[in-house]
Amino acid sequence: MPEKGARVILSPPGPNLSASWETLADGLQVQRLALHLPQLREQLLAPPSSIALFAQTPPSTLTARPAPLADASAEAVIDQAGLQHWLHMPAEYGTTDAGTNPLAASADQVAATLLGGVTDRTVRVAVAAVCTASAWWTGAFAVIRHLGVHHTSLQPVDTAIALKTLQSATSIVALGTAQRILSEQLRTASADEAVRIAYCRAVTESIVVESRLPGLLDELGELRLVDLVSTSIPWRGRFTKYAGGTGAGQVE
Repeated sequence: MPEKGARVILSPPGPNLSASWETLADGLQVQRLALHLPQLREQLLAPPSSIALFAQTPPSTLTARPAPLADASAEAVIDQAGLQHWLHMPAEYGTTDAGTNPLAASADQVAATLLGGVTDRTVRVAVAAVCTASAWWTGAFAVIRHLGVHHTSLQPVDTAIALKTLQSATSIVALGTAQRILSEQLRTASADEAVRIAYCRAVTESIVVESRLPGLLDELGELRLVDLVSTSIPWRGRFTKYAGGTGAGQVE
């Protein structure tokens, strides 16, 4: 304890443990995408006929480039939430003239659900942008899913995946990124009550989907997709694998 009358200098608070794990997870997604860009390009040029999903959905549509964000204020909000990479990667590596991403509607529905009553245009644009980008990230990893390994056995994945499963995964990823935008607004800006309610909706939705998450992860199976989805929203198993050690790094 300091002596009576002594000055106590407090250091600024550092990031909490959850934020540190979140930063690690963000870096993991970018690293994996960067490592597997050659495989992604190969699959877009020569889609595998053995994957049932791709017989109905061209891989290029799953990685269709989202519309560019032309709102500097919204971009600043996204940057402040630490999600610059979330928009940068789709803008740089998304395919053009590929049609509509079949996962985009699931992402857009998340934004529409959360933003009811929100009139702050900057917040609306920022949330919508990160949700749309979530469809691209899910689609990009889905395209190279069959080239990966199972998240628990680390054995090659040779099963097909349904479009409905990918749509569910997209919804969860979009929910997590939208929640990060809303949380950052409440923490750093004088957000109005509508934004606060939108954040509460996001938290509630996260609680609701948690019971379905283990089953969805089993359906996804593949390591990169599982990590993308499981680290996107706050839940009890979010960073368990990384806290306890994982063989995923050896595989990559």
